[in-house]
Parts: sequence; structure tokens; C-alpha cells
Amino acid sequence: MIIDKVRDVDELKKLFELRPMQTDLFSFEHILNNPNLFCFYGENDGRLKGFIFITSDKDGKLYLSGVSVPKNLPDNRDAIIKVCEALNQDIYADTDLKHAVYMLKLAGFEHYEGNIYVKRQCKKMPFGKE
Repeated sequence: MIIDKVRDVDELKKLFELRPMQTDLFSFEHILNNPNLFCFYGENDGRLKGFIFITSDKDGKLYLSGVSVPKNLPDNRDAIIKVCEALNQDIYADTDLKHAVYMLKLAGFEHYEGNIYVKRQCKKMPFGKE
């Protein structure tokens, strides 16, 4: 799996339309123009497998959202983990979709409250005091 910027806008739009998100909060234009948009591609075929984007709420908490092609669990998990590690702070996700909750748990998220899940980032202590 390769994480990259958008390589083909039409390919991204097709995935967005085929796998619509369960919310009307995010338009395609919002996602496309999000500076924290991460696309992931197959290593062998170079095809778009999914995308992840990050938004922040009024309190500054970062929220992860995204979609992917069906039957792509290992790449989804790895992409979520890599994006969260790169941001190196707590990341939240808000979903009531069972398959999304399952995917988040595979990527290390834990239930926070209601439909919200969180992946806590461990901060290393200075001078090896862990």
C-alpha cells in the first residue's frame, strides 16, 4: 500500500460516489480541497484503494474520516495507522457504522463516548523516562 496525494481526481470522485459517506457534512469539493487528504493505492496495480481525510472540531480535536473499496481490510488498517502515526496526536472518529467501528478497532481505536472512538498517541518521555 502506498499513501500519496490525489493522483487522479476522476478516480477519487468515482470512489466517493460509489462508496458514499453516511453523512452530508462533507462534499466532494470539501474533501478534494482538504490539505489533510491522504489517498492510498495498491502497490501492484497502482489503483486507488481508499482515502482518509482529517478535520478538526471547534475544540481543536482531530477527526478521521474516509472510505475505501470493499474487501480491503489490511490496507485500510495500515493506512489508518500510518496517518495517525504521522500526525502524532490523539485522533477521533465519529461513526455508527458497524463495519467502520470494526475497522477503527483493528487500527487501535477505542470507544470514547457515544459514536466517538479515539486512537491515543503515546508521548515519549524525555531522557528515556517511560
